[in-house]
Amino acid sequence: MTRKSICTTRETAVALAAVLVAGLSASSSLAEGPERFVGTLSCAKSAFAKPARREPITVEVTDGVARYRHTVLNEDGTAGVGMETGEGKIGKDGRLTLAGTWKSQSRGYSYEARYAGTLGAKGGELAGLQNWSIHGRKDERSCTVNLSKRRSLLLR
Repeated sequence: MTRKSICTTRETAVALAAVLVAGLSASSSLAEGPERFVGTLSCAKSAFAKPARREPITVEVTDGVARYRHTVLNEDGTAGVGMETGEGKIGKDGRLTLAGTWKSQSRGYSYEARYAGTLGAKGGELAGLQNWSIHGRKDERSCTVNLSKRRSLLLR
């Protein structure tokens, strides 16, 4: 090998190592997974949901889309009866509207939910309504969602 080819080989090796390190750094930030926010969904009482409630809610954000999960509790708040789920796209200004649904498997209860507000790096607050239908009757109740940042990869 000539001296010139040795220098070129070393320069190539250094360049390849730099690309490899940059690739590993990028993939490790991708491996961190979605941003996770946890908080409280607080809803007023209504004709169908007599007690006002404060219940946990989880929101995960991936690629600008927020997806949430919330366990719906029975009338006395002692057991989960299903999962309210929904999603919404986050605007560049942090504005977010989450639209979701829940439907009972056996009782003829269901609702559609819509919560809007702002979500930032540390959390946010949203407000909205749950529009209920129970055996053909309609009602609604107002709700607020307060979220804060939590570092974890799993929805619970």
